[in-house]
Amino acid sequence: MQQMQQNNQPIQQGQAMLTSKNLTILEDMLNYESLNYKKLDMYAQNCNDPQLKDICNKAAQLHKQHFNMLFNYLNSHNKPAQQQ
Repeated sequence: MQQMQQNNQPIQQGQAMLTSKNLTILEDMLNYESLNYKKLDMYAQNCNDPQLKDICNKAAQLHKQHFNMLFNYLNSHNKPAQQQ
């Protein structure tokens, strides 16, 4: 990311200030949500028990929703920087 600065110096993006530390945390959270979604989706595909399969599918969808919320939040703070 070209806009990242040293440590906790704020980066102006959108309507709020994000620090490089915040961006790193968001990136980590996106990676965790993506990994959890993929694992649970794989577990659901390999489950023979319908109840367990349903639980895995619901949990996978929850992680997918979390990923999308984080991704949209990050994009909403990144749009003005891209337009320049």
